[in-house]
Amino acid sequence: MKVFLAGGGTSGHIHPAVAIADELKKQDPSCQVLFCGTEKGLESQIIPKMGYPFEVIRAAQLPMKISKKTFKAVKEFLAGRKMCRKLLREQKPDVVVGTGGFVCSPLIAAAHKEKIPILLHEQNAFPGRSNRMMSKYAGTVCTSFPKLDHYFNKKAKIVYTGNPIRGVFSTVERDACRTKLGLTINDTLILAMGGSLGARTVNSAIVELAKEIKDPNVKIILSVGKQRYKEVMLEAKNWPKSIEVFEYIQDPETYLAACDLFIGRAGAITCAEVQAVGAPSVLIPYPYAAQDHQTYNAKTFEDAKAGILLPDDQAVEKLPGIVTDLLSNKEKLSTMRKNTRELAIYDAASRICDEVKALAR
Repeated sequence: MKVFLAGGGTSGHIHPAVAIADELKKQDPSCQVLFCGTEKGLESQIIPKMGYPFEVIRAAQLPMKISKKTFKAVKEFLAGRKMCRKLLREQKPDVVVGTGGFVCSPLIAAAHKEKIPILLHEQNAFPGRSNRMMSKYAGTVCTSFPKLDHYFNKKAKIVYTGNPIRGVFSTVERDACRTKLGLTINDTLILAMGGSLGARTVNSAIVELAKEIKDPNVKIILSVGKQRYKEVMLEAKNWPKSIEVFEYIQDPETYLAACDLFIGRAGAITCAEVQAVGAPSVLIPYPYAAQDHQTYNAKTFEDAKAGILLPDDQAVEKLPGIVTDLLSNKEKLSTMRKNTRELAIYDAASRICDEVKALAR
């Protein structure tokens, strides 16, 4: 079987595509996988390092409002579709898979023209424009959150598969992780992460939280991201000593599994990882995410009583009170942990690959 994949612009689109590719190769080492993406996109840096062949195509993001950039985007789309049709005719893949982002659109449109089966995977609770628009060409749309059928074309088969993440998140054991980090039964660990690039609001809210916590057994670990590390370390000289600052956490699965409470953004991958380890959470959606999709992701947790949705503009003021209340209510934290685990789908990549193979027959 030969499969083409595209998904780019952000790691949230790229890493699910890589997880699908890895699972396809795991199930069938003879499966041929090829990725498409733009030359300047993040995918051009990540995919080759993963060992997969990568073809450069043309694509540009479509502006939300009509402007001069709209015409450029349409021109790039048409050029990209032409490039992809030539590539598809040469390579003759059995299935084309798109995981969202404008990078996908030329390949999906070309696959439709060439009558090649198409599968889309959507990571967020509010689907992106590319997947919504291209679903009219798809045989199957796999979703990471339930009850999203109404967003997609009625002709497509909609399957709730979950979001594929690294397998280590489904195998880590909480007690072992706490022992590894030197935590005792009396210690309470709060893990705060602002994403790979950091989040100023999360950082500021954590500082205010630390000022309110007097219990010496409460430890706060803050991952600030590479972009803001130097700036934050200068500020951190005046911060409460209970905050330990990391530039980047290499093994987030260990810290997520060990923590008593997670505080951070509500990106799709983060949400899936939090679900996998069952961490109670306070989710602060990034307010400028495309079409506010992180708020939809966080609301799924809140509706399931698995997490608390805290708007970005209220985080600094309200986080200390929310966390103080949670830490004083162990029963609520335990219920949140149980409900979070019930949201997890541990075999998402396998489920998606089953749908890929079904289309290839």
